[in-house]
This record gives sequence, C-alpha cells and structure tokens, in this order.
Amino acid sequence: MPPRLAHSRSALLASIVLSTACSSFGQYSNPESVEYDPIGDRYFVGNTGSQLIRSRDQAGTVTTFVDVGASPYGLELLNGVLYACVGGGIKGYAVEGAEEVLDLDLGGTFLNGLTTDGQALYATDFGGSRIYKVNVEAASSEVLVNNTNGTPNGIVWDPVGERLVVVFWGNNAPIKAFDRVTGAAQTLVANSGLANIDGVTIDCQGNFLVASWSPDRITRFEPSFSAAGVDIGVTGLNNPADIDFDEVNDRVCIPNTGTNSVILAEVDCSTGVKEERTYSTRVHPNPTRDLVRFDPPFKSLEPFMVVDGKGRLQATGTLRPGAALDLGDLPAGPYVILFTRLAEQVRVVKE
Repeated sequence: MPPRLAHSRSALLASIVLSTACSSFGQYSNPESVEYDPIGDRYFVGNTGSQLIRSRDQAGTVTTFVDVGASPYGLELLNGVLYACVGGGIKGYAVEGAEEVLDLDLGGTFLNGLTTDGQALYATDFGGSRIYKVNVEAASSEVLVNNTNGTPNGIVWDPVGERLVVVFWGNNAPIKAFDRVTGAAQTLVANSGLANIDGVTIDCQGNFLVASWSPDRITRFEPSFSAAGVDIGVTGLNNPADIDFDEVNDRVCIPNTGTNSVILAEVDCSTGVKEERTYSTRVHPNPTRDLVRFDPPFKSLEPFMVVDGKGRLQATGTLRPGAALDLGDLPAGPYVILFTRLAEQVRVVKE
C-alpha cells in the first residue's frame, strides 16, 4: 500500500465471527503488517507511523521490539531473523535481542510485501512494479520480475503450487502468480471485484485469504482460484493491510491502518474443506518435545512428510506399524504430518 498520513480515528474493539479482537489506541501507529512468531507465540506488528516494530503476546501485552528509524512495511521470519521492507531495502533483526543483522539496499522504489520459500526472500516493489529476490546469507539481491504489469502489494509463497502469489493495488485488482526461478507470470484472477488488495496469506486449509480496502474485507479463494472469492465474515475492518496466518491458534492476523488496531480472527480449521479428506488419525502428546504416537496405531508401513508452519518440508520417511515418530530434532513451532498414501494429515506443536 502507499505511504499514508497518521489517522486520528479512535481504535475499535471489534467482535467478529468466531473471534474477539482486542486493541488499544496508542499501542499501534498505522499498523501495516503482522507476522506471527510460532516459537515465541507472539505477533510482530510493523507500524509505519511510529516506525516501531512492536510485539504482542497472547495476553494482549504490547511492547516495543525494535525502533527501525524508518517506516517498516512487509515483515517475514526466516531462520531466527525478522526481516522488514524499509524504503528501498531490507533490514533484518535477530528475534532474540533485536540486534540488526542485515541492512541491504536493493535499489527499490518502495518495497512493500515480503515472503520466503525457506531459502530466499521475495519483496514486491510497489513503486517500481518489480519483484526482488534476496539471498540473505550472501546479502545480495536480484530483480526477479522487472515488470509486474500492475502495482504489486502483498505476496505469499505457496509451497503446494510452488509459486509466488501476489495481490495488486487498484480498482478491480488482479491476483497473479510468479515463478520463483524464471519470474514467469500467470494471471489467477483477472478481475477480482476488489479494490486495493493489500495483503495475502494462506490459511490452515490451504485456501488464500486476501485483505482489501474496498470493500473492507477478508476474502477467501480456493487454491485453484477458479471460483469467486467468499467473504469470511470478519467485521470491524478499516483499511486492513498485510495479513498473516497463525497456524498454532488458527487465526488470521489483521492490521487495521484506519483504526490503529490489530484483529486476531479465529478460523474454523475443522470444517470447510472442499476436497474429500479423512482426519481419523490423532496424535499424542500434543504439544510434544520429541516422540509422538498415533491413534489408532498404523497397521502397515506408512510414508509421511513433515512440513512447518510456513509450508517448508522438514522431514520425510516411512513409519513402521505401531511405531512412534521422533520430532526431537525439529525447532519449536507448529507442524503438519502428512500421510501421503492415506491422504490424511495431523497437526502438532513442537515445544
């Protein structure tokens, strides 16, 4: 979204379907982006007005994580570092201690949205109609897409479709996909019926949620984008910006720039799946520190995959009949264990 002046409206306490959003005036100043931290079980909020990245815990306590010294827009976590779009570059801060570990000028005009595929960062340039690819280890960048043919805003990596999904600013805004290697473009939705789409994320069912300013709405699209989007019923929205999904608590995290507030809207992750799937397998203990067992126990060899909260593959293998699965080597956070032969999946939190 474009730079904006501070608003004078008071904050709302919004009650929404399946959730309650709590926020206080003065805690946020033009909140532009939210990034959920599954390890700390907290929410980072980038504020373009105060130039602060703030941290909100599950009790609702808001503290300052870091003073950026300029307006932070898109936020993304990768390997223990919180990255932020700042002006034409990217800054990175260690999650533990908030030490600045990266200050990289990409030569961008106005970097806005940010995502990761677990290896690189990808940033949209709102002013330059570009997408940049960033190698944080080498502190280098390249132009992945030189011309997006529109004003790109929010961006999210889709690990299932292996594509970068980008939402656009403007009237009847499109939604497009880009190849992370070649930059090749595909139009997913030519005319969304939404104006000024600011953010995009993926929910627990693999659906895409987009935040628009006109109307003020969170709209759900199926992964194929073949059907019209559906309003998920979040109320109290006022210029919702760069959203994220909390895989641990099943919430879509929404910064409201118009009311200086953040809404945490709960999503029902047990229903609403269009595809035919079976969720008969249960996992225990959950949360776990290492070993998990399955109920009922498997009676035959079962191939599995483990993916983290960002959709990145963490482990694969074959489980023996009646055996437990050791997650002890994985970092703390939310995971999905997929049993490919059975087309089943279970969600588990590693402590």
